[in-house]
Amino acid sequence: MTLQQLRYLVEISKCQSITIAAQRLYIAQPSLSKSIKDLEKEFDITILERTRHGVSFTVEGLEFLDYAHRILEQVNGLHNYFNQESINNRLTLTVSAQHYMFSIDALTKFVNRLKKSTDYTIVFNECRTSQVIDDVLLGQSQLGIIYLSRGTNKFMKRLLAQKGIEFTPLRQFPPCVYLGHNHPLKDAKSLTIEDLQEYPYIKYYQGNDSYQYAEEVSVHGLQDNRTLVVSDRSTILRLLSCTDAFTIGCGCLLPDITKNRILSIPLEGAFDLINIGWIRLKNSNMTPAMMEYVELLEKSIDFLSHPSF
Repeated sequence: MTLQQLRYLVEISKCQSITIAAQRLYIAQPSLSKSIKDLEKEFDITILERTRHGVSFTVEGLEFLDYAHRILEQVNGLHNYFNQESINNRLTLTVSAQHYMFSIDALTKFVNRLKKSTDYTIVFNECRTSQVIDDVLLGQSQLGIIYLSRGTNKFMKRLLAQKGIEFTPLRQFPPCVYLGHNHPLKDAKSLTIEDLQEYPYIKYYQGNDSYQYAEEVSVHGLQDNRTLVVSDRSTILRLLSCTDAFTIGCGCLLPDITKNRILSIPLEGAFDLINIGWIRLKNSNMTPAMMEYVELLEKSIDFLSHPSF
C-alpha cells in the first residue's frame, strides 16, 4: 500500500468514476484500475463494484476509504506542521471556496498587501461544496469557505465533526435574488417566489452530491422545471446578464466584476438564512497568512454589506 494509492482511491470517491478520476489525476485509466486492484489483492477485500454505469464502494470499501481519509489527514498534518514556509521563509496560502465575491475581494487585498520582495505561493480554488471539504481534509487547502443553512446545519456539522474539521461562522444573510440589468423584474424593490416562477433558475453544479451540499438556499415553493446548472462564475454572470434567468445568493456584488450588469434584490418571506463561515482542520496551526486572510474576509463582508455568489 502506498499513499499514492490512497489518494487515487479518494479521487475515485469524489468522481464516482474511474475514467473521470484518471483524467483528473492525469494518469491512464488502466494504470488507475490496476492500482486499485493491487490494493484489493493486498488486503484481500473488494473495494469497488464495477458496472457499466460506473463504480460504487462496497461496505468494506467504504470502511477502507474512511481509513484512507484518516491516514492522508495525518500525513498532510505532518507536512503542514513542518511546512517549508518555516524553512525558506516562503509565504504560502491555499484556499478552497464556494463561489463568493467577498472571498475574491479579500484575496485581491491580500495580494496587494504583499511586498515585492516576498516569495509566495497562493492557491485559490473555487469548487463545489464537497470538494472544498475534501481539500481541507486532505491538506490541499489550509482554509475552506462554505455556508450552512438551518436545513443543512445538522447534517453539515455532523459531517465536519466526523472529518475533524472546524467551522467558524463569519456572518448570516437573508437570501437575495440576482438578476441581469435588462431583466423584466429589474426595477423591483423586493421579490417574492411568485414573481420568479416563470423565469429559469440557475444553480451551481454539485455532481452527484445530495441537496445538502447545495450552494443556494432551499426556497419552499420555488418551481425548478426550468433549471440551468453551471460550474463556474463566468458562465453564471454571462447567463444572468444576457438572459432572463436568476439565481439566489447572499447579495455581495463587486462592482468592478459585475459592472452594474447584475442586480441584487431582497427576497421576501421567512426563508432560510445563509450562514457563511470558514473551515480548517481542528488543532491545525493558523499561519500569519491564514490569519490575515480571515481578517480580510471579515472586512470584505462588512464592506460589501450583503454577500455573494
